[in-house]
Amino acid sequence: MSHLSKDALDNFLAVVKAADKTFLDPDKNLDEQGKVDGYSHLFHLLRTTIDFYLFNDPLHPSFMLLSTDHHKILGDNVDAVYYFTQLRSDQEYLIKGKRFDSVYLAFATYAGEPDGSIVERQANNINHRDIVFEEDGTFEIKLTANPKGKNEFMLHDDVVTMFTREYFFDRFNSRESELSIINLAVNEPPKPLDDKMLAERIQTMTTFFEQSTWIAPLPVEFPTNDFLPPFNFEADQGSYGTVDNIYCFGKFKLKENECLKIEFSSPEACYWGIQTWNYLMQSMDFKHYNVGVNKGSALANEDGTYTIYVSHNKMDVANWISTAGYEEAIVFCRWLLAEEMPEQPRCEVLSI
Repeated sequence: MSHLSKDALDNFLAVVKAADKTFLDPDKNLDEQGKVDGYSHLFHLLRTTIDFYLFNDPLHPSFMLLSTDHHKILGDNVDAVYYFTQLRSDQEYLIKGKRFDSVYLAFATYAGEPDGSIVERQANNINHRDIVFEEDGTFEIKLTANPKGKNEFMLHDDVVTMFTREYFFDRFNSRESELSIINLAVNEPPKPLDDKMLAERIQTMTTFFEQSTWIAPLPVEFPTNDFLPPFNFEADQGSYGTVDNIYCFGKFKLKENECLKIEFSSPEACYWGIQTWNYLMQSMDFKHYNVGVNKGSALANEDGTYTIYVSHNKMDVANWISTAGYEEAIVFCRWLLAEEMPEQPRCEVLSI
């Protein structure tokens, strides 16, 4: 009997065992909470790795949920739902769906090597403005090497994965789209994995797991209680962002009696939101704390600008975000389909 799967598993477990070096590295300069989060994050990453590359098959694809209120990975957003699937460029896929009350829906394909490596570029981005819907919100889109008609889109010859993105102003009182995907080029059901096939999947899992630890934790050299300038995501940036997004990173570090006052204006956009992340790019505990505001929930000032407050203890103000018990962490802003580049948010630490 061959032992390819055993050898692959031994290699995978060795990578997992050594993964804490990525966040214990003194150059990362994480605080104690960040190190604890690092260990916790490994379990989140393990679950994602298994879903995405053991259970998912580009010949028989299915949409795998990226994150939930207790499983967070790769920069989740409190206002969004994401699904993942693997793709193969020599296949042809049909996505069926029905959209309800989201403010943004998109299907982004990514290109690179089919071995679990970090993707090299965003190959195609199909958002709700590109899709023709029926009156009741139903739609079908086809991914093909030869798109010819309505709702047919290019499946590039180096595509390996796809993420769906759906954003809401009130996610937990909204209805997410019904989505499914089938491979039009395959009619036979899958056969059981043999030793070689399973070993190949475990090796792909190993690569994805290891290279994902290169992405997080985020640098802690972000300006304290301030933001870097906003920037567009570029298609060839080499990660799972989207060209529809403008991103902006900041960091808070607050004492118990302090708050971070954030003032900004926003161009017209489909969506904008501000939320807190830990250094592993995981949203804070949004089940028990208010950890974000968005275009639909925020109250504007009389001049159309916005003032956001971040603090440990609840403040009697509009647009308040909780630190969720963290002394320091990331403040992350994003705009979707913005008509122009937003200004850099302005910050001030106040005693309360």
